[in-house]
Amino acid sequence: MNDGVMTAIAALLVTSLLVRVLPVLCDFQFPDGLVKWMETILPSAVFLNFIAYIFLQEMQVSAGAALVSLGITALLAYLNLGGLFVGVLGGCITYYLLSTSY
Repeated sequence: MNDGVMTAIAALLVTSLLVRVLPVLCDFQFPDGLVKWMETILPSAVFLNFIAYIFLQEMQVSAGAALVSLGITALLAYLNLGGLFVGVLGGCITYYLLSTSY
């Protein structure tokens, strides 16, 4: 893996720890402004990070498969079918099937 992918993984890990793990382990309340920021801006930033570092790397390997899998993931997320896990799983399976068939 190159440095861009490692940076993206580290950023996603820190984001997950801040948003999911830290509030469970520590009994404290974030300030209202920070909560609003985490609920509105942070998900978009994570998705843009995903596009910039992971998706663009895969575009160099197989552009068609990457575009179709991103479309499937976005469609499943937009329709809210099965939650985040099903959306990501749908995109991953699509990418795998399309990239191995070339």
